[in-house]
Amino acid sequence: MPSHEIRGDIKMGRQIVLCFDGTGNTFRTDGTDTNVLRICRMLEKTDEQCKLGPSLLYTEAGIGTDITPGSLASGTIQKKGKLSNNKALNLALGTSFDRHVLGGYRFLMRHYQEGTKVFIFGFSRGAYTARFLNEMLDYVGLLGPDNEEVVPFIWDAWVTWKLGRSGIDKAAKQKAFHIMKESREILSRPMARVHFLGMFDAVNSIADFEVSSEGMTSSKIIRHAVSIDERRIKFRPVLLHSRKEDWIWKTQPDEQKTGEEAKSNDSQRTTGPPVLPEIPDISPASRAQATMQNEEDDEGTQDVEEMWFPGGHADIGGGWNLGDKEEWPLTHAPLVWMVQEAQRAGLRLDKRKMVQHNCIADFNSDFEELEGEERHAPEPESSPSYKKYLEALQVAGTKGYIHDLLSYGSGLPLASVLSWRLMEYLPLRRMEPQPDGVWKAVRWPPPRGRARDIPVNARIHVSAIQRMKSDPTYRPVNLKFGSGDASGIGNWVIHAHEGDPVRERYVRG
Repeated sequence: MPSHEIRGDIKMGRQIVLCFDGTGNTFRTDGTDTNVLRICRMLEKTDEQCKLGPSLLYTEAGIGTDITPGSLASGTIQKKGKLSNNKALNLALGTSFDRHVLGGYRFLMRHYQEGTKVFIFGFSRGAYTARFLNEMLDYVGLLGPDNEEVVPFIWDAWVTWKLGRSGIDKAAKQKAFHIMKESREILSRPMARVHFLGMFDAVNSIADFEVSSEGMTSSKIIRHAVSIDERRIKFRPVLLHSRKEDWIWKTQPDEQKTGEEAKSNDSQRTTGPPVLPEIPDISPASRAQATMQNEEDDEGTQDVEEMWFPGGHADIGGGWNLGDKEEWPLTHAPLVWMVQEAQRAGLRLDKRKMVQHNCIADFNSDFEELEGEERHAPEPESSPSYKKYLEALQVAGTKGYIHDLLSYGSGLPLASVLSWRLMEYLPLRRMEPQPDGVWKAVRWPPPRGRARDIPVNARIHVSAIQRMKSDPTYRPVNLKFGSGDASGIGNWVIHAHEGDPVRERYVRG
């Protein structure tokens, strides 16, 4: 089938796009938009679509800002669903977390129609919000637009059951499950699983109770861009695969490294070829309870990819101003990767705006859907547009500034850096993933700036490898394992998409 026919079919479908930004992020006009807001800018918009036509957009500012969903998520939840009475939840998630999740849920209640494809994007805690909403849809289903009064009870049951996996009262957990099951069978309407879930460096919003992050959402396509270089304990990532027996050696705090150890930082390698983690095909709810399963789309398989990029937390999700001599920020590579993956999944984007953001080269803008065969248009390397497109990716990945907020001179005032560093030495209660994949609260030992642990079979973006090759000072301790090679960057092999400046990825050799 010709590519223009496929693109025409995509345009016929109705789409809903939900966007959840990071903590403290909101709409800006100073050039510091996050990648979530940049994606919103690139969405295809027409007068008809702005009138609730074939494509709907729902956006939220980050948790902790003064912009809340307002009418879309009631500020006061009555009776048993009143979250202000749930001390643990308020301490853990903040008073606005429920409004953010339920804002998206209520939007879907009001506007979802049969055949609609749902795309969800999020950054930081907004990415966790997106995942939490997705999982809620998996387990409790989607209520009809006239069932607003039931939402508080469903939310209360879902949160109780979600926390119940970590050992709260079993009777309460069973009661909550019964409520979810009955609601799904009686009140929920048919809904296809979320078509695309795109996350920029999802971090754990849950700070005061134990909860498992092992459960996968049932989204048909999942993409997660993760930071290699973020070290702050308050920004530990929530990965798609969290069993730590599949992770590499646990990195040491900077203060414990001395001499040659600080230079080499090589870990013991595993033997054998790289083997990617197995991801469940459908959600745990669907596996465990057939009565709670509501799959009406074609197949139950998933397309899941978690990619690691160079940079700190906001270097992945955006929000920094360009430095004095910085041409392209590190955040550009994760943006281009996510945008192209979403377009390949069928998201309607404005070609002109994609070119403006250098997310595509002007001559080649169409992508086949992920379900279909890929066709690559000829790539005239002499094209000025293509050269500009490649240069932006190359410069961003190899020369973009890394913002390490535990180091001085990385973009924060001295007092802010001292505050972040102090937190690394205090026995503050924090959530850490355990070998069984469950997040548990711990206080000791203090993290002391320890680098993130990276799964053994993590997929590393080409920009990280290029940066290590071009910059002898860039040697992330959590990427260096094995004897490596003469350059000291470790032993890496191309895993897929060789030669593609956006999709090429590496795994340990």
